[in-house]
Amino acid sequence: MTAAAILPWLGRLVLPLVLLAALYGVDQRAEQRGRLAAQAQQQTETVGQLARSIRESGQLAGVLGQVISQHQQEQANAQDAIDRLGADLRSGSIRLHVRTTPAAQPDPSPNGAPFGPGQTHAELDPADAAALLGITADGDSAIRDLNACIDRYAAVQSAINGATRPAAP
Repeated sequence: MTAAAILPWLGRLVLPLVLLAALYGVDQRAEQRGRLAAQAQQQTETVGQLARSIRESGQLAGVLGQVISQHQQEQANAQDAIDRLGADLRSGSIRLHVRTTPAAQPDPSPNGAPFGPGQTHAELDPADAAALLGITADGDSAIRDLNACIDRYAAVQSAINGATRPAAP
């Protein structure tokens, strides 16, 4: 066989292979585009979810900021009232008294009636009264802290349960 006779035979053999390779390349490119489109769609959905999460966390942060600010204001107001009362107790302008019963007599008024028969009262020392005030102030402060914590929890729970905007306490 001569070179001239081989060329047409070779063309008939190679041309279909070249066409198959070109079709395969086009098909692979189409599949790649499909995967890229699916990835782009998934990324778009992920970005949307992140944007919603950021928006919701911003709303929640605002509500929590309000709860914290309100709590701080309540604590400051309570501390002012306690400081005034403590100053009044120390100065003697307010006096605390407790009921007493002589040791020889049983308490004639177990229901808490003020200074009944056989009862007297004693005035607390101003420093002791201020110390008692400090103890009760600490307890009240702890209760306010716990209530603020409960309010924060409720705001977070409201946001998690799908409320569009958490309700401010």
